[in-house]
Amino acid sequence: MIAQYSINSTAWTAITTAGDSGTCWLDEQDDGAAGDVDVRIWHGSAPSDSDVTKGKRVYKPRGNNDMMVIGADDASDIYYARCATPGATATISVDAL
Repeated sequence: MIAQYSINSTAWTAITTAGDSGTCWLDEQDDGAAGDVDVRIWHGSAPSDSDVTKGKRVYKPRGNNDMMVIGADDASDIYYARCATPGATATISVDAL
């Protein structure tokens, strides 16, 4: 099932539940930023504010296969997303397995 999450630059948003894997991508039709936004992904324990610079960047979709695969390391692993640019917002779609 595909779920959508509103992401901003002020807080990390959990985009999976513990142990979930799947795929994620920027929803450029709904984020209002035309794919310009810098969304970062982090997984494991709850990230800190400084972890935004360490997270993997999610790029806008350019084709049917342009998405990020997210795979939990263990049953307690949770994925989080956050915009790296202050004031930015985005919509991210997640298809969890």
